[in-house]
This record gives sequence, structure tokens and C-alpha cells, in this order.
Amino acid sequence: MKSVFLRGRDHHRIGAVALEGLGPVAAALSRGGARKTYDHTDPNEDCAAFAQGEGGTLVIAADGHHGALGSEAATDALLGELAERVTRQAPPTTSPDAWREIAFDALLRANRAVLEVAAKNGLRPAPTTLVMAVLRPAEDLLLHASLGDSHLFAIDGAGASELGGRDPAWKFTPFLGYEEARRELLERYARVGVRSLAGLRAIALATDGLSERGIGVADPAGTVKACIERVEAGTAPDLSALRACRAIVEDAMEAHRRQQAGDNLACSVVWLDR
Repeated sequence: MKSVFLRGRDHHRIGAVALEGLGPVAAALSRGGARKTYDHTDPNEDCAAFAQGEGGTLVIAADGHHGALGSEAATDALLGELAERVTRQAPPTTSPDAWREIAFDALLRANRAVLEVAAKNGLRPAPTTLVMAVLRPAEDLLLHASLGDSHLFAIDGAGASELGGRDPAWKFTPFLGYEEARRELLERYARVGVRSLAGLRAIALATDGLSERGIGVADPAGTVKACIERVEAGTAPDLSALRACRAIVEDAMEAHRRQQAGDNLACSVVWLDR
């Protein structure tokens, strides 16, 4: 298994983009296109990551609040045993229900990691939103899970369908990093699903630097779809993922500059168009 982990602590320059790819998967991270205009702890509190094995790919985007330690701990917790398990050649299960259990276990593991790193450093926990996806082409499987207001889009010929995000009727955003975030609450507030990869061109994950009102783009799904469509037909999958990932971040940063208000942005793309 090979992996990439882009940490907010390493990327503080406004307007810069860290971008790494491996085959048909890429991850990007930026502090944003302009300075934050809201209270914050660290300049960049987001993380983007992926792991790729013989059987599949795991992609992650995490958005920390009140410090970068939370998103980093949550991401790191998923890049160990879980990544090995879900990307190796032999699948850990063939049951959709069992795959859902793997996703809930991953969210609980990430929640514990946020609490543990805070306790170790004598700090209050840094609440974190998280989106993750596992793609296994041989099993025609997409497992997706999210908690909070970050995005997970499935892009096909018709558009970009939101599989992440929070219910717009809620007056709050759920986070990882709370003792109360037990399984029954995750069942209520997390979005977890299993579906086919058939017909999909790409999967794209992005934190809310893409969509925050007064900061990001007006139409996140439309922007992601347009970025995927800008990749020329026939482009190699490795270049397609990199180009799409960069385009999403650049479009978001242009919105930051236009509105003179920035936010961190983590993005991951898996290219599926064959």
C-alpha cells in the first residue's frame, strides 16, 4: 500500500496549492485564496489524504476547527490498519451491511483519535468534520461516509451528486471530537452508504472552503462538475485526477479572492472514467 498525507501545519502560504497524485487518485491542500476573516486557531486546519493498494483506494478530507490537531489525528487514525484492510487485494467483506459497519467503526476510531490527541497535549479537543470514501473497482463498490459539512460528490454524465454534507434543515454542524459522539448519534447524524461505481466518471471530496457562504463558490456541485468536464477526453487517468483536483481548488480560491475572504481547502479526486 502507498499513501499520501497532506497536513495543514505544513501549508501556510496564501494562494499556494500542495498537490500529489498516484495513478488515478490525487489530493490537494491549500490555506486558501485569501486570509480568513473569522476567528481561528491555526492558519491551516484541514488535511487531505489517500491510500492506494492492490484492491482499492481510500480517500479522506478533514476540516479541523479551533486547531489543526483534530483533523490531523482523525486522518492519521484512518491511514493505518483501516487503510491496509480496505485497499488490499482481498476485500474484507462482500456484505453491504458489513461495509457500513466498517465505515461507522472508522468514524468512531477517528473520534477517539481527536479526543486522545487533545488529552495528550493538555488541550480542548479540536472538533473535526470528515469525509471518506473507499473505492474497489473489482467489486464494483463505493463506500462513502461523512460527518459535518464537507462534501463528497459522485460525478457522472448528468452531474455531481452530493453524498456528503449535512442536512440543511439542521441549525448546527455535527463534528467528531466529542465524548458524546457514540454509535447511536453517528447513526443519526453521519451519512454512510454503499453503492455501485457503474456510470461514474469520478469521485471528489472537498472541505467547506469550497462552499462556505460569503467565501466559496455559489454552486459547489456545479463547480465540481465543470472541473471534471474541463479534463479533456483521452487524458491519462493519472493526469486527469491531478488536473481535476487542482481545478477544484483553484476555482474555490478564485471565489475567496473575489470575496476577499478565505478558508482552508482540502480536496481529493479519484478518476474512474474509462
